Amino acid sequence: MGLFSGKRIRTAGMLAGLLVGTALVPAAHAADTEDVTVYGHPIVGAVLSVEGAPAYFANCGGSGEPSYSIQWLRDGEPVETSPPYSPYLYPLEADDIGGRISAIATGSPTNCAGQEVATDASEEIRKEPMREEGFTGRGVFELMARKHDGTLMMYLSGDDAQGWQETRQVGPGWDAFTRIFAAGDFTTDGITDLMATDSSGTLYRFQGTGDGGFYTFRHAVGWGWNSIDKVVGPGDFDGDGLNDLLGSEANGDLYVFPSHPWGGWSPRAKVGQGWDVMDLLIGPGDFDGDGNVDVIAKDKAGGLFLYRGDGTGGWASSRQIGQGWNVLSNVGSAGDFNRDGFSDVHGVNRAGELLMYYGDGSGGWKGVETVGWGWNIFNGLY
Repeated sequence: MGLFSGKRIRTAGMLAGLLVGTALVPAAHAADTEDVTVYGHPIVGAVLSVEGAPAYFANCGGSGEPSYSIQWLRDGEPVETSPPYSPYLYPLEADDIGGRISAIATGSPTNCAGQEVATDASEEIRKEPMREEGFTGRGVFELMARKHDGTLMMYLSGDDAQGWQETRQVGPGWDAFTRIFAAGDFTTDGITDLMATDSSGTLYRFQGTGDGGFYTFRHAVGWGWNSIDKVVGPGDFDGDGLNDLLGSEANGDLYVFPSHPWGGWSPRAKVGQGWDVMDLLIGPGDFDGDGNVDVIAKDKAGGLFLYRGDGTGGWASSRQIGQGWNVLSNVGSAGDFNRDGFSDVHGVNRAGELLMYYGDGSGGWKGVETVGWGWNIFNGLY
């Protein structure tokens, strides 16, 4: 969760208070300095708070007066929060990526003049984790698969070697959904979530538990998604540190759906047209090594195309990277299978073999390998 202990760095006025009388003696503290910590996930979209400060400075304020104030720091330099957030809270934004956040809590001058507690710095702030970080938080390749009877399974790769470690049953009843996709973390807790739409067009988010499962309660996070015929979670497409969705309508218009950290959406923005010639969108993350998320699209003739994101919600360029892909089903991308640091793409051939196409990190391919058999028992891989 991100707990960072604090220490008392100044108690000026204590000696003076002892000399001039009890009226100026600093208030007794109800907690230790180690209890004053920055609390929260070090992920863009999360909101940090200072735990322990209310108890530590409980006796410092006068009538109707706050007992303490907070100064937030990024890499040791003061930063300010802006409305609607309280100065006691710090919302993490794209500018914080790569930095470390700490805080100085200062007691009210009424009873605790000169008393401050500085917290330790947070972990380095990062973007919301993308799909390839997996469902168990291990940061290795993991694949969800839905059987024809609606049972959802999870295939876990090994911790230290290429290949499969074990298979788990996640649960039945997933045939109730017309579309399922894994799009990364959408709750700023650092855990990959799953999304699904039903026949009414309702979009649901299933929050990951971090051990390969999902919380029972599903959250409705959108309506009218039956007008979207293709959807993919590419990661942070617009550069704000939060994961987004891309979806195209039947007329070929392509939209980005920017996310809010609390589960909603900013207004969608059109980012392309003519995408009705495509029948599949894939989110491989950064496929060409430039630091921006990309999209792979398959057209109806089986051609495969790489669309390079520019990191700000648009496109840098596009080019064809394959052909003949219409002989494969369940084509997608779930991360780095062979542990070389580059995203890979999978697909199932007509014999039921699971094929892994290894990316080379620059928008091309290293080769292909069969990594499983009997995968035609599934009608979806995520």
